[in-house]
Amino acid sequence: MLEEIYAIGKYPSLKNDSTFQSKLILLLKLYGIVFLLNFLSAPLYLLWEFIVNYLHYKSPAAQYKTSMHSLLAKYGYWKTVLYVSLIGPVIEEIIFRLPLSFKRKHIAIAFGCALVLLAKALPTLNQQNLTINILARVLLFVLGYFALLQSLPQNITPNKRAQKGFILSSIIIFGLLHTLNYAPFQWGIIFIYPLYVIPQLFMGWFLTYVRFKNGFFWGIALHVLINSITMLIQSAYKIY
Repeated sequence: MLEEIYAIGKYPSLKNDSTFQSKLILLLKLYGIVFLLNFLSAPLYLLWEFIVNYLHYKSPAAQYKTSMHSLLAKYGYWKTVLYVSLIGPVIEEIIFRLPLSFKRKHIAIAFGCALVLLAKALPTLNQQNLTINILARVLLFVLGYFALLQSLPQNITPNKRAQKGFILSSIIIFGLLHTLNYAPFQWGIIFIYPLYVIPQLFMGWFLTYVRFKNGFFWGIALHVLINSITMLIQSAYKIY
């Protein structure tokens, strides 16, 4: 399995596991590896101590807690759990893993969802009431979807090198996106931020693998499992 995970260039042509049981076992194995990697990333805490005590910047752990507190204050506990454990994983999988089929409709759907996600950065939109906010996001999705669908060629057939480039880019961008968990950024140490998301980079790698090995919806299942258990552990130990 590990050898197959490493062979990123072969992902589009991976042989799919045939039975539900084998797919479920693979999903649980990958979750176990992700869980183990979170423990192996413990030395990052020493880096955080260095940042606080020697560089005199705010602790990334404190920034993460502040980010979670803001989310909880805005939406409440259960809405936050729903977003982190289910809605977030579904949206992220659509944006980062769905277009790896290299089908124009899938790429257009991902682009439309990305526009909806980016709409959070529009202060004017966020000040509107819920109905207008939802309608505006639906409109953004529709416009983005059809605009890209019309501009893409009917058949998208990248060569092996291009496919590998797209897959690696998807994994890296997915991981780096999670630096937003530590916003607002401390620009004096911005070069350190990629180290914070090493677990998410590996997570993106495994999600991409299971997406090709078992199918797109199994990638969603693994993502939901990872986020749900993480949220449960954080709640139990009051990490945020």
